[in-house]
Amino acid sequence: MILNSSELAKIQAAHAAGTPIEVSIGGRLIQYEPGLPASGMIKFGENGFLIGREAFSSPVELQKTVLYELHRLSTSQSSAGVSAELAAQETKAAFEFAEKASQYLSGGAK
Repeated sequence: MILNSSELAKIQAAHAAGTPIEVSIGGRLIQYEPGLPASGMIKFGENGFLIGREAFSSPVELQKTVLYELHRLSTSQSSAGVSAELAAQETKAAFEFAEKASQYLSGGAK
């Protein structure tokens, strides 16, 4: 739903203009921040995430960033506190999910 939404198109336009924007897609707040030095970042407590300019290096990277952040938002246990081990485990799990889901959405998975 997010990847094909008109709201994501608004984020892409904001990226092209270099201006921040926040939209709601399916009850999730998604904010584009042109100064964010990363592809994305979770916003615990706000049911959403940030997207940075690095996410726009390619259409596949944007897709993976959205999938990664959705996975983290849906599965993270770090809202009660985070350790280096937990952060590493969740980062790895989110990365693997985004890679597999992106391949599936692109028709490359079996």
